Amino acid sequence: MPKDKRAFIFFIITSIVLWQFGASIRDICIKPDIQISTLNNPIFSFVYLKNTGGAFSLFNDFTNLLSLCGIIALICILIYAYKKLEFSQKFKVLTLVCLASGILGNLVERLTNGYVIDFIKLNFINFAVFNFFDILISVSIILLAGLISYDEIRKYIKQHKG
Repeated sequence: MPKDKRAFIFFIITSIVLWQFGASIRDICIKPDIQISTLNNPIFSFVYLKNTGGAFSLFNDFTNLLSLCGIIALICILIYAYKKLEFSQKFKVLTLVCLASGILGNLVERLTNGYVIDFIKLNFINFAVFNFFDILISVSIILLAGLISYDEIRKYIKQHKG
């Protein structure tokens, strides 16, 4: 039995909705007319790039390894959400929703296409092309690190308050 059914159900439904939202954004942004219309934008443009690697094209052509890592990460997140997540931890729930959706989005593309479609190019800096799911994963990891640090600092202060 999950620790909090509401939290787990919300987590599952919201993760799927956010994943589908990200797939819809991808489908819109990779259309040729959208790519052409953003070419002269000084901030960003939409392009179409097949990425068989991970972030910054690391582990290029290791699609199976990256897929396995994604599956393992998703299973771990699902188990955690099932056993530990509480609806009162709204920020943690939303952070895990974003992380799971990002992993799921990239995983589905890897499993169905053999690659991930990257489509967001920053024009004001020489930076890797990325996608919506990469943003979800990156932001979620930063937020989780912050949440964990905050919890640890609170525990430390509580123990040493005196």
